[in-house]
Amino acid sequence: KTSGNVMKATIPYIKVDIPIWVVFRGLGVISDRDILEHICYDMQDVQMLEMLKPCIEDGFVIQDREVALDFIGNRGTTTGLSRDRRIRYAQEILQKEMLPHVSMAEGSESKKAYFFGYMIHRLLLAAMERRELDDRDHFGKKRLDLAGPLLSNLFRMLFRKLTKDVYRYLQKCVETHKEFNLTLAVKHQTITNGLKYSLATGNWGDQK
Repeated sequence: KTSGNVMKATIPYIKVDIPIWVVFRGLGVISDRDILEHICYDMQDVQMLEMLKPCIEDGFVIQDREVALDFIGNRGTTTGLSRDRRIRYAQEILQKEMLPHVSMAEGSESKKAYFFGYMIHRLLLAAMERRELDDRDHFGKKRLDLAGPLLSNLFRMLFRKLTKDVYRYLQKCVETHKEFNLTLAVKHQTITNGLKYSLATGNWGDQK
């Protein structure tokens, strides 16, 4: 997405779009030149470099990886975390939720940074009318979701919801000085009903 002339990225479980320079720094690519080399493959391409200037200026205030991760984590759907936990949360999101088809393994930040840069490079080429826009309805661009990945992603989402419910119940017990009851805390129907609903309806997205 673009806000004015500043490009921003939409990241799962992050409530607002993040400037691309901050995303690169969160992935461990720190210097402006290194980021530019991930996006612009010809440093003599003045037009492309000019289009990236607003992004450089927008990301100037964040020059450190930890600060970038804290910036991302602070805008996540999980609130009330300490700084260290926000950083770990952001690392986990970038590792497991951003571009999962590239890799979900630890230490995959470099691969993701190169692919992220490639995506932006193609976007800029289209914006400068050097290449045609992709046809989103072309069958070559369609993604076929098989049962295994659909079920694993759904289970991951439901298990995350279950752990949040347990955490909220634990917080309530601490605040009200009540005894923690594991049977009441773990609502097994969260996962069971979620799986049944998706298998019955074919809706594999977020369930209200």
